[in-house]
Amino acid sequence: MCYQVVEVYAACRCLYYKHAVDRCPRYGHPNHEILKRTIPVGYACSVHTQSASHGAYSGNQNYSDSGYYSSRSSRDSYRQRR
Repeated sequence: MCYQVVEVYAACRCLYYKHAVDRCPRYGHPNHEILKRTIPVGYACSVHTQSASHGAYSGNQNYSDSGYYSSRSSRDSYRQRR
């Protein structure tokens, strides 16, 4: 039986590496299937790691009430509201 190993990131399931098919003597014959084995590796891909503030793939969570940026510190804006 032919095998193919596919490595995916454990958290996001994005493709890490798809190995070549390990061929057996029946490779290419009709009705011969290739058995795929999926192996989780690492944690999250670079795309999902960089979006950590918006996703659940990182322990570094940034919490914000909005995406608005102000040059004033949060303490200054607190004083103005009082």
